[in-house]
Amino acid sequence: MTALFGFNSSRSGVRDVTTPIPDHPLSLPYEFRSEMNWVDFSGTSNPLGTPKSFIRAIHTALVDGELNYIPDKNGYTFRNALARNFNLTPECFLVGASVPDMIRAAAQTYQPCRVGVFSPAPVEYLLAIENVGHTAVELTSPHGFVVPDVETALRDSIGFEAAVLANPTYPTSRLLSTEILLNYLEHCSWVLVDEHLIELTLGGESVVPLTERYPNLIVIRSLSSMFAMPGIPISYCIAHPHTIEQIERFCDSSNISMFAEVLGECALAENDYLEQTRDFLDAEIPWMQCMLNLIPGIHIFPAEANFVMCSFENSDSMDLAVTDTAELVLRLQLAGFLVRQLEGMPGIEGGKYFCVAVRKREDNEKLLAALREIIVRRP
Repeated sequence: MTALFGFNSSRSGVRDVTTPIPDHPLSLPYEFRSEMNWVDFSGTSNPLGTPKSFIRAIHTALVDGELNYIPDKNGYTFRNALARNFNLTPECFLVGASVPDMIRAAAQTYQPCRVGVFSPAPVEYLLAIENVGHTAVELTSPHGFVVPDVETALRDSIGFEAAVLANPTYPTSRLLSTEILLNYLEHCSWVLVDEHLIELTLGGESVVPLTERYPNLIVIRSLSSMFAMPGIPISYCIAHPHTIEQIERFCDSSNISMFAEVLGECALAENDYLEQTRDFLDAEIPWMQCMLNLIPGIHIFPAEANFVMCSFENSDSMDLAVTDTAELVLRLQLAGFLVRQLEGMPGIEGGKYFCVAVRKREDNEKLLAALREIIVRRP
């Protein structure tokens, strides 16, 4: 019995962890969330909420027993809906579940190599890359939290043959310029671009059109954040048909949800909803940045998406009521607000950074009032 409880991972052949997962959970357990009235600013979902057409489609599918069927692993219905929406052929799409799943599916197609990942980045990027045999190389910029050009990245790293980028980046909330992307496409054998938040930005333009010219470009998008349903992961790759064909050879597509078929047509009919989202964010993102920056101790980084990266520092001259970001996040939780502390995220050091989502004005005002009360008021 001693051997069972004295488990030795090195003798069992278990690999060492390459990318440690941050200690801070992204969300609280379900029983906590269901019993307490939390206002969640830790995610990146559409602040307008899930469209009613989606809710009706999900309800109808449940009532009619549609979810009793095994999903179509080829995603035929959804791929055809996407083809009409993007004016591409169905062969340009591969359907899956979460964004990290799609990154993993694409990355496992290629021979192990060094993959440049712009840092800071979600830890899921590095896990998806390294767990299929690649070596992640963190790419940083000397000019703040913006994606560096290839020459700068090569000068400051050990070199790389492929890249994982985002448009916009999380948590830095910056859009990817076409010029920079072209720079990477010319240098790298393959480039993944996470675009699952592109509809939630200040005028962000998709790089999908470039897939027709560059077979080494793979764009990943998702319905989940765009339509405010992170609990139902539905994502897809867009690439040249020959590239998708290569990826399909290694992808078992077992993670496709039946909801992808149920909601595929709904996504095409929500142009008004997405237009309302863009109009709302065009006003709310700049307003939220301005109001956060007016609170003592908080410094914001320019945001181009529906979340704002911030830092908090209490200097002796300010004499504020909280000492550091960890205390600020905890006091916000006690007040009923969840924000994302960024400590432990690859590329984030110092423990002073956190990220705040942009929600509807009423909720945003409540959070700002709570921040002012917690930071400024002293006993």
